[in-house]
Amino acid sequence: MKNVLFPLLRLGLDNSTTDEENLSGIIIQSAKKWDDLGDLAREQGVLGFLMDGVEKLEGTRYGATRELKLDTKLEWIGEVLQMEQINRQQICVMNELAERWKQNGCRVMVMKGQANAITYPRPEHRSSGDIDCYLFGKYLEGNDIAREAGISVDDSWYKHSIIDYKGETFENHQYFVHTREGKRSKMLEKELEEALNVDESEFKPLSESTVIPPVQWTAMFLTYHACAHFLIEGLKLKQVLDWAMFLKTHQNDVDWNAFYSFCGRYHLKRFADAITAICCEYLGIKIANADIESKSAYSEKILKSVLYDDDYIYGQNTGWGEKWHVLKNLFRYRWKYNEIYEESIWKQLWYYSTGYIFKTES
Repeated sequence: MKNVLFPLLRLGLDNSTTDEENLSGIIIQSAKKWDDLGDLAREQGVLGFLMDGVEKLEGTRYGATRELKLDTKLEWIGEVLQMEQINRQQICVMNELAERWKQNGCRVMVMKGQANAITYPRPEHRSSGDIDCYLFGKYLEGNDIAREAGISVDDSWYKHSIIDYKGETFENHQYFVHTREGKRSKMLEKELEEALNVDESEFKPLSESTVIPPVQWTAMFLTYHACAHFLIEGLKLKQVLDWAMFLKTHQNDVDWNAFYSFCGRYHLKRFADAITAICCEYLGIKIANADIESKSAYSEKILKSVLYDDDYIYGQNTGWGEKWHVLKNLFRYRWKYNEIYEESIWKQLWYYSTGYIFKTES
């Protein structure tokens, strides 16, 4: 499956050309394998870019393979068109609420999601999720502004509130990390907050009412956030693609020595190296910056986990069900902590327990 999925993704992301790829394995695969490929891409959140790759394939002398059934292809096209519509709607709603915040004195930073999408050749083909935002110390004001406008706000969780507005879910962040998970998490939160204390020119506009984070901050946060997903519930290929396109766009805009020092402080170095290696070997990212580490002994094991582990939590469980799933994953995938995060699962369990009991954020 990898021998077909990744060439098509490289093509769809404009990371290679049809002349550079060996297309023979793609052309001859069966209708069943095409169906399975679509299911995998859908599950991994990359169906839009797979279809972009198929479109490139159709422009070659091979044309579309006869084994890719017309009804399968039409189904994929329909899903991608829906994805485009969802993205257009999300951007419209995002800007509407952000403008309301801006008019009431809040500065709005959008991270992940639509902020990551702008690095892709076709941003509208990145499958959307929630809208993550940060209001630079005006978390409470942001919640109140939304409530005063009649918008539903749930601020029962300490890390971020959940704002439901016109069918879109906003996560208004008070914190960037799970600060209840021990001293190291609190230090990480402080470091991420301090990394935003830079010149205004470092924040590039996403729209008239929103900005995206500085590039250095994004490198730090994307790595932490992806590793947290990897440890707790598993990583999706969609998140690996975000790092790939970040590297492609910004590899010469990051202070990599400072980045790797950051990774060392928070046990992220092995994970960062492995994800970069996957991006280079499988997604066609070409590294020209000598300061970037692009080799890892753990890349194959992590990629196998990304593609085949069935451990996703959020959206499937709530309350105690979610907590129980987190604990099961902690023991089931202890190799992630031992080999990649270089931390004892018993120490991690202690962080979970004390954080839940004492609820200390700072």
